[in-house]
Amino acid sequence: MTNTTTEQPPELRTRSVAGIAVCITVALVGIFLIPSLSEPVDGVNVRFWTMVALELLAMGGVVYFVLNLHEE
Repeated sequence: MTNTTTEQPPELRTRSVAGIAVCITVALVGIFLIPSLSEPVDGVNVRFWTMVALELLAMGGVVYFVLNLHEE
């Protein structure tokens, strides 16, 4: 008994794939910028929270695009 159904997998949305790539790139750039922000300068706390916000935004973007990756 073989199952011969030829159901195609759902199609990928290219906008979601591109969005994931952009979000991951932004997150990686943010991670590599962290050592350059370690110099003792006024406003380090502001820069730290800006980087945290950037990383959270990139993470939220990845989650959104992964949830919308396939067309229904």
